Amino acid sequence: MPEIEKSAVVLLEQAMRFRAARQAVLSSNVANADTPGYRRVELEFKNQLDEAAHRLARTDASHLGPAGGGPAGDYTLRVGPRGTRPDKNGVELDAELVALNRNAGAFQDQAAVLARLHVLRRIAVTGEAR
Repeated sequence: MPEIEKSAVVLLEQAMRFRAARQAVLSSNVANADTPGYRRVELEFKNQLDEAAHRLARTDASHLGPAGGGPAGDYTLRVGPRGTRPDKNGVELDAELVALNRNAGAFQDQAAVLARLHVLRRIAVTGEAR
């Protein structure tokens, strides 16, 4: 398997694991939308993806780029501020539902790309698309 394909598969798997973990965090926010004093929680992965994208773009060892990278699942959990409602809940239900929907869409897109890579690999090996 070409090196670029291995990197792409690994990155897609990491991104999908992040999306699944983020879905759980966002769901928890929605579930606690009426809990007094609950502070919104967010899961961040952006720096990890930026570093991984730079590693993919490197075409020569002498090119500059980030060194190494964190392990899969190396996410940052950020707790938001207290809310402005009388019960100090920091969850805005509409914003959470939009975030849930976008996160689920991103997961589906990444799963489709990963599935397509597997189909292309099968075609390359067997010569059949099935």
